[in-house]
Amino acid sequence: MRKRGRPSSESLVAFPGVTGVPPRLTPPSFLTNAEQSLFSEIVNGTDARHFVEADTPLIVSFVKATLLARDAPDLSDEAFAAWEKAVRVQAMLATKLRLSPQTRLDAKTAKRHEQPPGPHTWEIPSTKMIED
Repeated sequence: MRKRGRPSSESLVAFPGVTGVPPRLTPPSFLTNAEQSLFSEIVNGTDARHFVEADTPLIVSFVKATLLARDAPDLSDEAFAAWEKAVRVQAMLATKLRLSPQTRLDAKTAKRHEQPPGPHTWEIPSTKMIED
């Protein structure tokens, strides 16, 4: 027996339950708990289409460099050199993974995203002029 009324847009979809959004990457099992947590935080902080499966090794390297830079115990000469290298790798990988603002924003459209210095003209309260 047919349903009465107009068909809903959901009933017209050829493949119900398919959204077209790929599943998010999951952290590899060989990572520690802290690394898995940071991996998930990075992946879930972006659009679902931002990363593909081939990006996993780069994300893992970025996570390890980030934790190494974050957890530098003391800054002796050797520790500082290791920290500096980790930060360089982290910055380079952030650019390659398009996590830094300069790589996410197109230079041609940057002006469109800029906020005006003051309120918009339609936000300024109007004052009535008093005629003498």
